[in-house]
Amino acid sequence: MRDADVDTLWGNDMTEFLKIEKDGHILRVTLNRPERRNALSTPICHGLIDLPAQVEADMDIRCVVITGAGEGFCSGADLKERKEGDETARWDYVELVDRALLDIEKIPVPVISAVNGHALGGGTELALSCDIRLAVKHAEFGLTETGIGIIPTGSIVRLLRDGYDALNSLLTYTAGRFSAAQMLEMGFIQQVADDVPQLMDRTDVLARQIAQNAPLALRAAKKVKRTLAIGKTAEAMESAEAIRRTLDGTADCLEGLAAFAEKRDPIFTGR
Repeated sequence: MRDADVDTLWGNDMTEFLKIEKDGHILRVTLNRPERRNALSTPICHGLIDLPAQVEADMDIRCVVITGAGEGFCSGADLKERKEGDETARWDYVELVDRALLDIEKIPVPVISAVNGHALGGGTELALSCDIRLAVKHAEFGLTETGIGIIPTGSIVRLLRDGYDALNSLLTYTAGRFSAAQMLEMGFIQQVADDVPQLMDRTDVLARQIAQNAPLALRAAKKVKRTLAIGKTAEAMESAEAIRRTLDGTADCLEGLAAFAEKRDPIFTGR
């Protein structure tokens, strides 16, 4: 169980959309937008982007835990924000989400995702950006982007980079939803809990096990992983981004986003 003396200065920084608590050597980050299923708003993205530098500067932190408030983990990009503004504004938002998810990998200590509910689209990618993934059994995962006329570039690159070729094909091409049990069987997550309290307890045990180890060694091990991962990711992301841009503004993309907002099935025409 968690200690009672949770630090309230570093971060127990309760912003409107992101809650950060330092608990001993563990930093707990909670996406705090339950009414929107913790969709990645601009403020949340900026908060996630700030995390690597904050953790880098605080040598007392040895492990980070990311979870969601309410019943969901993260529903991915906020499609309302993605639709707003002109083309430049839309792409600024898309690039902000991409950067936030990429920067999770730059956190210099081990990161655990405690997936307390559905993790769809960018929510699956957020979990993928973490080093270790635990989930509650009712959680669902999925890269749903092709179902609304876009593609999950960051997820495709990471899944292929990390050796999940078959899983990438299954998630990306079907745009389907997959249970925690299925994702455990496919190696994407490491533990499944019966309920959220058990999930948080197991996450806490694992985080404390990590945090008892030598801090310099933990950071060195993470640096090796980051160096290899970032080197493989940058060029692939650039190519994938160029491909994704060809879909923006197509009839299918506009139809997919409209159908999602209107809660109906899209009618794609291949244009």
